[in-house]
Amino acid sequence: MKAILVVAFIVSFISVTVNASTMVGGFTEQDASKKEYHEQAWKAVKGINDQASNNGPYYYVPIKVTKAHTQVVAGLNTKLEVLVGESSCKKGDMQPHELTSSNCNVKDGGSRAIYQVTIWEKPWENFEQFTVEKVRDVSADEQI
Repeated sequence: MKAILVVAFIVSFISVTVNASTMVGGFTEQDASKKEYHEQAWKAVKGINDQASNNGPYYYVPIKVTKAHTQVVAGLNTKLEVLVGESSCKKGDMQPHELTSSNCNVKDGGSRAIYQVTIWEKPWENFEQFTVEKVRDVSADEQI
């Protein structure tokens, strides 16, 4: 009887371990190079620049989305890891919602950082909520 329980436990453990990466309701890794994720990173610029960690005179703008994950909930959660850099656009000269990749370039030698951006969307309600958190600073010579 004990042997049957031990075997059943081992089989259950292996099954859970193997299937953990595809857990229903969990986050699923996506291709971070997709255009839609870069666009979402630009939408998060206001939240990134509202952070107390960006107290410099220039806006931070997205350089690259390094990771992307999605989760189906009551809507869709998208979690992005975004490399941002100090731009040539000075705070006060324009509003964060006016920043685009065509009018605000990354400044050479400017500071860089990684931010985690989570977007919760419910399109049928025209609902979009951004949560932004600084992960760490990135040194000028660090390749990402």
